[in-house]
Amino acid sequence: MRFGARLGSQDHSFKGILIDISSLLRISVCQADLLLISMTNQHRISHLGHKLTKMVRSPLDNNPRLLGNSFNRQRRLFLLAGVSTLITAACSGAAQTDQPSATEQSSVTKSIQHAYGETEVPINPSRIVVLDYFTVEALMALGSQPIAAPRLIIDNLLHLPPAENDITDTGNPSEPSIEKIATLQPDLILTTKVLTEADTYALLSQVAPTVAFDIEGFTEWKTLTRLCAEILGKEAEIEKLEADYNAKLQEFRSQLSDDASQVTVSVASFYANRISTFGKDTFVGTVLDDAGLSRPPNQSEGSTAQVSLELLSDIDGDMLFVMKPQTQTEVAGDLRAALDQMQANPLWDQLKAVQTNQVYEVDSYWFGVGYIAAQLVLDDLMTYIIPER
Repeated sequence: MRFGARLGSQDHSFKGILIDISSLLRISVCQADLLLISMTNQHRISHLGHKLTKMVRSPLDNNPRLLGNSFNRQRRLFLLAGVSTLITAACSGAAQTDQPSATEQSSVTKSIQHAYGETEVPINPSRIVVLDYFTVEALMALGSQPIAAPRLIIDNLLHLPPAENDITDTGNPSEPSIEKIATLQPDLILTTKVLTEADTYALLSQVAPTVAFDIEGFTEWKTLTRLCAEILGKEAEIEKLEADYNAKLQEFRSQLSDDASQVTVSVASFYANRISTFGKDTFVGTVLDDAGLSRPPNQSEGSTAQVSLELLSDIDGDMLFVMKPQTQTEVAGDLRAALDQMQANPLWDQLKAVQTNQVYEVDSYWFGVGYIAAQLVLDDLMTYIIPER
């Protein structure tokens, strides 16, 4: 398996790309791992590695690695001093077009409290820019489509419905193109504090009303969707999403002949030299918990964990769900090779889930972040667990 192979630049390894994506999206390396392997375009992965290498190892940086603070202090001050000029120029240019301005479109506002204070946001905004992984699915689930978002995020939420209109790429999720966003004349920008730092928020708020949700993890997807609904005036839509989700949970539990808590479900992903497991404090962990299903001891709390081959029995359960490699990319081929290698190991045959033929490959929506993915996970549970009980 070639996870150490060079994918982008001459010295940018797969592991390096994971670390950089983790820093850029403010997520864990394991979550970045899942995002990267779900990519369907191998060229995009290589291009990402090349771009990240340039950004992370800029000769202007005192620190050669990106460790959560994307710019050093001097570069941030330079940006803060210069970007206002870019915003003014972009907005001035856009104002000369026939397109109505954001203030013309949305003059009535309401006050929203968020991570960086209080913002007056328009009622029924129509030109929304989204900058984070969590909020994209929330908007789509509510029936709204952003006019712009990071391509890195949009292209890899494979389970979302096709966009009705083109979504403009805002660039690096944690360092979006302020000038490009300004030219789009948004009437609302949505993000989270885990991705957007205070100084970036200050720049964005010069372009349009900006809300940075006080959301930090993949377990808060229901809260985030409701917050989005309140801002967008989508009260009926969120009520239906919640009702449909709860109805599917009830349907699942009612069709089980056993108590759901008597069924132990394990979730894992396999790599060349390691196994990742997904505990209660992950997106899929919240769905399994809502369904009332039990988890193996090492997945009953926490988020992601690494398991060595010698402790393979730690991932056992009544049922084992593993990530299915996506499409025919090189990375997907490496995942398939790792899974095949694991299944050829004598320890694999000792797992109860293997002996009872209860191992299932699942798509990347098991590692999603919203109601659309959650419904698909419940569909899989109905398909794989109900017939066996």
